[in-house]
Amino acid sequence: MKRRALAGLMLAAVALALPAAARADGITANCTAAGVTSACDSHWYTSDVGVSFVLPAGSSNPQGCGNVTISSDTAGQQITCTVSVSGTQCCRLDVTIKRDATPPTATAITAQRPPDTNGWYNHAVGVAVSGTDATSGIASCTSLTYSGPDSGTASTTGTCTDNAGNVSAPKTLSFQFDATPPGLSASARSADANGWYNHPVDVAFQGSDAVSGVDTCTSASYSGPDSGSASVAGTCRDKAGNTASASFPLRYDATPPAAPSGTPDRPPDSNGWYNHRLVVSFSGSDATSGIASCDAPSYDKPNDATATLTGHCRDNAGNAGPDGSFAFKFDSTPPKLDKVVFNALDRAVTMTWSASADVATITIVRTGGGAPVTVYDGKRVTTFTDRKARNGKRYSYVVTAFDVAGNRSLAKGVATPSPPLLSPRAAAHIRGETTLRWRAVPHATYYNVQLWLRGAKVLTTWPAGPSLHLPRLRPGRYIWLVWPGLGPRAKHRYGPLIGKSTFVVGG
Repeated sequence: MKRRALAGLMLAAVALALPAAARADGITANCTAAGVTSACDSHWYTSDVGVSFVLPAGSSNPQGCGNVTISSDTAGQQITCTVSVSGTQCCRLDVTIKRDATPPTATAITAQRPPDTNGWYNHAVGVAVSGTDATSGIASCTSLTYSGPDSGTASTTGTCTDNAGNVSAPKTLSFQFDATPPGLSASARSADANGWYNHPVDVAFQGSDAVSGVDTCTSASYSGPDSGSASVAGTCRDKAGNTASASFPLRYDATPPAAPSGTPDRPPDSNGWYNHRLVVSFSGSDATSGIASCDAPSYDKPNDATATLTGHCRDNAGNAGPDGSFAFKFDSTPPKLDKVVFNALDRAVTMTWSASADVATITIVRTGGGAPVTVYDGKRVTTFTDRKARNGKRYSYVVTAFDVAGNRSLAKGVATPSPPLLSPRAAAHIRGETTLRWRAVPHATYYNVQLWLRGAKVLTTWPAGPSLHLPRLRPGRYIWLVWPGLGPRAKHRYGPLIGKSTFVVGG
């Protein structure tokens, strides 16, 4: 009698220690529309929809689970199927079907602004279509920009699409469009001497336009300042409001060099930043005697997001022009990468590190038994798990941190993944006794270990650490399983199965 009571207590303890028992599969629903069957979901259907349910094994007492066909537009018709498993109402599935087979109506198409001049558009104009839909609602209507071709009878069309994907009949908008400036030419009297003008010169501008026609043109005169490359500017305007500008070149005297512009010896090294010595060559122009030389300063420190180099040019007459400047960003200091830790797991390697705030991107390259493989190349992170590692294989990793300027720091490490159940190895042959060992699980406060022999459970226990000594074992093939326990044992909270393995005890 005492043995039966003790066995009952052991079975109760086992039942409490085991994870939740497997339950019957849940209900699933399939939808057939336009000859295609797939899992029902929340998208809009544009044809009749047949709904059928697949019930879990061992279920009974189905309610609302018959086939249903939705043949009318609806913003959401709910169908509920419930079943019982082992006499308990356990499973329910609510399916909401949205059907809209009716195209929307495009009610209007309008330009997004008035014409520019005289009823003509002379630059890109936005055109928008508006519409209505009774069921799924308007998802989008055409919104486009018309920028040509030029025409006195230009037109464009657009449609509306509802949330179910139905498209309306098109709408058309007609208008006048001319975005091409008129042609322009200039004329003036002959130069005074040797191609130079030495007193004021009048310049007249004439134009032509093939679409809307010319409206007005300007005229101008030039009387200085002195310049070897002077010019007179003029314009013509067509009836659509387009304006064309032209210059009439002339030489009128000499001027000193203009402020120069700087050209770097190379593009930025990374993301608009330079990270090593930079040389900037300045170049300028002079209207009379021409350029003799320009500065080419260099920069290699300090780090500065608003660094500037200046330089000027001298003409052949000895005149020095004003300074020009070249602004840039400079950083030659590598970011910091430290506290790198590599942890080997089951068919995976986890690595963590500390990275300074200026780290922008991380790359991780793995080597081991073949060509190097880049396992990560992306934004700044401080942890990564390589889930394509193989157990028992030794891998080397190089973690490289880059800042936005392209400077880098790297760290190296090695790791060898292994199964979560460490010993005895799977199917190992032992004699009499053994010690079970497994990989510790973070935050586990204890473990549940089960030992099975010939299909019967012979042991359930809860060690505090990741090992358990078994002193005396009968001959046979054993199966052992381990789960992590979380929190107090009385709560019976377990994490996912750590592993399952076998070993054989000899006679």
